[in-house]
Amino acid sequence: MPRKTAGRKYPFTTTAAKEHNHTMCPVVEAIARKVVAGDEAWGTLHTWNVVSEADAKAAVKGFYAARYCKELKGITGEWMSIRASYEIDQDGETYVVRLQVWPRSVARAEIVRRIQDGEPLAYNPMKPR
Repeated sequence: MPRKTAGRKYPFTTTAAKEHNHTMCPVVEAIARKVVAGDEAWGTLHTWNVVSEADAKAAVKGFYAARYCKELKGITGEWMSIRASYEIDQDGETYVVRLQVWPRSVARAEIVRRIQDGEPLAYNPMKPR
């Protein structure tokens, strides 16, 4: 496993770099390919039923790990923006995982549009840095 340095302030080697978690990358890739083919729009809500809360948490964690998959970046040419969440279903026993996928430029444009419409958001990409 390759090692990485901690940066300029700490030139010593720290922990080993983690391997990328590809468990949910095929799901995000399938969604991206459908959008590129014109079968659906970016940001379409996808839902799955899972049995346990642990499975739902693992799925959401896997989707967020897929944001920085180099193989997925090859489809759109940019990193993905993911919105993933889970909640308990109406039956009270199973969980529902929700997923929305955009390329970063589309997600940023949507945030800018929402800010211009007057919606207060925690993240403002139009704010001067």
